[in-house]
Amino acid sequence: MKLRNIIIVVIVSLLSPQVLAEINLTTPSQLKLQVINNEIAKNENPLLLENGKNQIAFRYEDRYRSAGEDVFFTSDIILLTFEGHDNNYFITLPKLRTEGERTDFNNNPVIILKDSNGKTVSFEQGKLLKNGIQFNRDLISELRVYNQTSQPASLNQPKSIISMTGNESESEADVAGKMLDYWYSKADEKTRAAFKARIN
Repeated sequence: MKLRNIIIVVIVSLLSPQVLAEINLTTPSQLKLQVINNEIAKNENPLLLENGKNQIAFRYEDRYRSAGEDVFFTSDIILLTFEGHDNNYFITLPKLRTEGERTDFNNNPVIILKDSNGKTVSFEQGKLLKNGIQFNRDLISELRVYNQTSQPASLNQPKSIISMTGNESESEADVAGKMLDYWYSKADEKTRAAFKARIN
């Protein structure tokens, strides 16, 4: 009996670090995973991920009834990068009821990430865009290139951009100003015009 107990203790001690070094990410049905940490996604929900920084690429896909006909909506590929540690995480997406809501979401996706305590978790969000034909895309290669840039949700993001804290001695206004300058410099002309209009 003693030997059996010793074996159980040894097995538990070997497995415990592995269990503690993982997180679960639960996603809604409309979220169709494409890539998880540079690997083509499988149909798993919740996802079992390692502690630390994780990156997922996904589309919002849903079917609607409009004027008695089925309407299919597929968003651009959205990137989400976040830090996770020994917890369960949940992604929430809005229900898109109208064509306008779907267009707005595609232009500016609204995503919520929370942990098991209901606390909102910060993350970086971007898009993996490609001009022209969208069939048979090599998403792994596209992500590899994307992650060498400093675009939003890239794994190559400067630490100061991800943490959004900057120098400890800087005031919140200084940090906010730098962040505004950063995002303005990354935006296209249409987004810049909308940005200016919102400020005015």
